[in-house]
Amino acid sequence: MDAISYKQKEYLYSYFRSKPPELNLHLHKYYEFLYFISGDATYIVEDNLYKIYPGDILLTRPGELHTIFFQSEKPYERIFMQIHPDFIPEFDLFDKINSSPMGEDNRIPSDIVQSFGLYDYFKNVEHYILNRVPESDAMIKSYFLQFLVAVNHALDNTVLPIKPTNNNRIDDIIDYLTDNISADITLDFLAEKFFINKYYMCHTFKKQTGITIKEFMNTRKITKAKQMLSEGADIMGLCYECGFNDYSTFYKAFKKLTGKSPKDFLTGD
Repeated sequence: MDAISYKQKEYLYSYFRSKPPELNLHLHKYYEFLYFISGDATYIVEDNLYKIYPGDILLTRPGELHTIFFQSEKPYERIFMQIHPDFIPEFDLFDKINSSPMGEDNRIPSDIVQSFGLYDYFKNVEHYILNRVPESDAMIKSYFLQFLVAVNHALDNTVLPIKPTNNNRIDDIIDYLTDNISADITLDFLAEKFFINKYYMCHTFKKQTGITIKEFMNTRKITKAKQMLSEGADIMGLCYECGFNDYSTFYKAFKKLTGKSPKDFLTGD
């Protein structure tokens, strides 16, 4: 079976095996937990890159920009569960998950997944989807609840940091862009600074990360803007601190990546 899908108002379960799809940066209104089975892929969350391996779980929170980039045509197999923030509102099950800044601690490595039996919850949910009994929906919801509790315990352990691209020069460029977010940085400047041909730099960056240098810079800037907005910064003023030369350019980039205007993002509309 190459695909399974089961959706309710508060949660979704999905399994599929296919050729690697082409995905753009996107975000959700719910929590997503992706169990990676096979493929040759890098996971991008906000401006951070995670090299992922079979048995890892990738988690994204509501509003986190993310996508997956494939380095080869090796078949992509995965399971994911999406859970709405209002799932079981009487319990604070997302506090631990939300304690990390946007784009950080998104990968739970396979050894921790195995230690806490996180994969078992995926398979238990799938069992009751494929083998319907009168109690199926109650059992599925119960396993979603137990899964969130187990994830909270797993996150108390060390979550491995972001993996480099295995290209030292590209890693240096990523670090420089991250450390100089407010600067007006051009491709010519980067090429000169890192003693690299501009066209080769752009090609290699896209090959290693799945996104262009401009897309990376804008994602990094919008990540900072979202953080500043949540901390009460003035909308009109923060665009300059985030490296945009004018509000119009900032507004267009923000809406393109988040699907919302800065004002709507701030109010949650």
